Amino acid sequence: MTDPVYSPDGKFMWTGTAWIPAPPTALQAADSSSKQVVNLQDSVIGGDVVHSTVINNDPEAVTSAVIAALQQMGMVNQAPSVPAALPPLAEVELPASFSVGDHVEYHSPTNARWLDRCKIVAINDDGTYRIEVPKDARVEIKHAVVIGSSPGTIRPSSPPFNTGDRVFVDWKGYGHFYPGRIASEHDNHTFMIHFDDGDVEDNVEWGRIEPLQENSTEVQEYVENVMKEEQELIDAFQVFDLEGSGTISAGKYFEILTEMGDEPISVEDVLEEFAELGIAMDSEIDYRALAKYMVGSEAGEVSQHHKTEVIVRDAEIVDGVLKGYAYSHPRLGEGPVRTSSILAISFDERATARVETRNTMYVVGPTGWTTPPSDHPFNNPFSAGEQVKAEWKGEWWDSLIREVVGQKYLIHYVGFDSSWDEWVGPERIQKKPSPP
Repeated sequence: MTDPVYSPDGKFMWTGTAWIPAPPTALQAADSSSKQVVNLQDSVIGGDVVHSTVINNDPEAVTSAVIAALQQMGMVNQAPSVPAALPPLAEVELPASFSVGDHVEYHSPTNARWLDRCKIVAINDDGTYRIEVPKDARVEIKHAVVIGSSPGTIRPSSPPFNTGDRVFVDWKGYGHFYPGRIASEHDNHTFMIHFDDGDVEDNVEWGRIEPLQENSTEVQEYVENVMKEEQELIDAFQVFDLEGSGTISAGKYFEILTEMGDEPISVEDVLEEFAELGIAMDSEIDYRALAKYMVGSEAGEVSQHHKTEVIVRDAEIVDGVLKGYAYSHPRLGEGPVRTSSILAISFDERATARVETRNTMYVVGPTGWTTPPSDHPFNNPFSAGEQVKAEWKGEWWDSLIREVVGQKYLIHYVGFDSSWDEWVGPERIQKKPSPP
């Protein structure tokens, strides 16, 4: 029979499935044993984490397990977040169109990031694109995507990064950006990053890196605030790091969580999460990494939820719903679709439509309609340079359309100087009669 496993204070005992109050002799048992190791079930974040944490005591693995415990207890954001004070990142200019063979980036809804090294392999009849997306040792084909900046869209490939470049990096993919420098690039297009706070992260994907605009006042203020908040947390942890090792024991962090602060967590809750993730009380936590994560979680807000985007062709709107052929619906697969009621519809500068329903955003390419909506940009009966008749004070005059913006037309009256030019609506313009 194996010896029982006790909590650090000896008040609780592990039965193999749950923590229960320990008998009175437990305190003496706990005192007589040196550095208990909680040898529990497999970790929910990967079996090798338990091995690393309990046996090898790898501070990086322990820290990841502690972060997972904090997430499950609701102490930090469970979804990737973006700091509220994050300054504007460099925008990628979207072109009107792409050609076959162009290299692009694809915003993967599954990975929640931009994937590089993608390529246009075909242009569909409805103006959408077919692309190749490299994934590990295989290439995946996306059959119908459009140009944009939201999940499921494509944009031009970002400019290449070089060794020594100053950058903003989404640290470990948690959604928190920190300043650093590119130390090196690997053959698989990932990078080693040296952060300004001394941290190092290797194999960072292209999509987690943004150029750092150091001349921006907003960027300077953001970097200063982030570094200050992170250092304040590190200074607080260092009080418990008497040997200056850069780590504190999980047992000490257990005390911080259950005994300190305005809202300490119950002993039972922390014990349960630590046990589930295989965190031994004598294992060591890298508190610098923990501080970096906590700064991002406290300063950030959960990323805005993006509705699933579905590309549709042969589309038409009937009785307030969208009908058509979906390329890849998450529940229905590929085939005919009839949506729920339309909440909104909008067109971008390329005449790509986004039709929003309660749970889904349907995307229709510029020519993907069997019957275009009445407000489709291609439905405009007039064009710039066209000769028309324009009404002025009850009379119709020969005119020339100089510009078209939606349903507004900049009119030049033939035979008059440009001081008479004016913008008119469709009620004041008509086609010029054809000559007999």
